Amino acid sequence: MGVGVLSPDQWNNRNYNEQHKEYTRKDRDAHEAFADAVSKAGAAGKSFDTETDGRTKKTARQYREQVFDQIAPNAPQRVKQAWMDAADVAGIDGMGVSNSGKLSHISQLMVRRVEKGYHGNGVCDLLGNSVQSAIRAAKEALYALEHPLDAGRGRTAEQIENRMKEKLFYQEFLKRL
Repeated sequence: MGVGVLSPDQWNNRNYNEQHKEYTRKDRDAHEAFADAVSKAGAAGKSFDTETDGRTKKTARQYREQVFDQIAPNAPQRVKQAWMDAADVAGIDGMGVSNSGKLSHISQLMVRRVEKGYHGNGVCDLLGNSVQSAIRAAKEALYALEHPLDAGRGRTAEQIENRMKEKLFYQEFLKRL
């Protein structure tokens, strides 16, 4: 057996503290990756008014286009148009950003972005390069919303409303594809 490799017996006999440290490290890494993704997406706390130095911030549509290009760089124009139109109808896009530019909640696609390993270049292809791949991604996100792992424990009315808006977004997105 190679250096640094544990046999099944050795693994099972590992000290609880070592296992706990490893799980804690992985959990911290996942949270840091998510916080970094939100920060780089520029969604948290953003609004689309004017900045303090007088420059005009991006409109909601401009921001959504920028985010779309990061999460779906290979998607056809038809998918992008469906995304934009669905966001206009639902008042929120698939990344959980409302018309006012605020991040309303952690969306299913935001979770998927972190799971896929968001890289520093801002690109993580979530919707693929075809209408079919975008449909598949939207259906997976919709399924995850309709079948949550936590079964809705402790959700506030605002969280429930945001998830309903996200569900509406995916439904509208699918209709337009």
